[in-house]
Amino acid sequence: MIHLPVPLILQNPELPNGCEITSLCMLLRYLGFDADKCLLADNYLPRTETWWGTDPDLAYMGNPHLDDASPQCGYYCFAGPIVAAAEAYLADQQAASRYRPVDLTGADEDGLIACLEKGCPFLFWASLHFDDICFDPCGSYPLQDGREHRVFHHLHCMVCCGADDEFFYLADPLNFNTRVPRAQFMKIYRQLGARAVAIVPA
Repeated sequence: MIHLPVPLILQNPELPNGCEITSLCMLLRYLGFDADKCLLADNYLPRTETWWGTDPDLAYMGNPHLDDASPQCGYYCFAGPIVAAAEAYLADQQAASRYRPVDLTGADEDGLIACLEKGCPFLFWASLHFDDICFDPCGSYPLQDGREHRVFHHLHCMVCCGADDEFFYLADPLNFNTRVPRAQFMKIYRQLGARAVAIVPA
């Protein structure tokens, strides 16, 4: 069994839509940095004012401090903005020569286990309760590069901090999930495009 002592940090009440940056904060705290989730959200995370039309591979959509009742609520981002936030934070901490964020997107199950075996927890994207991925009724919108982005619904980001033969073990910023069967984890992880980020020794 692998168990890495990742500190659980809850996104609420300050960041009701800030699961991604809170998960990054957990990775940084695990490495010994005195990271603050709100400071990361406000000073390091690439963001846009509104979410409609934003490429989540480039910026966080909206404001993670705002819940869904707000017209400029926060929504989500993917690996690119999290990697950028981590790089900027590590540079400010004069730690870029010691650690670097890695976009693990596309990693298979063996690759994720290998990351844990090296002592590196990783954040990843799934659904709130590991139900099948669904899409928002708002539909989709075009991106500047010509791709169409279909908006996800009930998206969530968490940290994987351990594994055994049956389960992956999680630090969930909403504290919904503590473990999930490996087959279900991989199913939903793949539905979300197998997206993950780790911070590894440089």
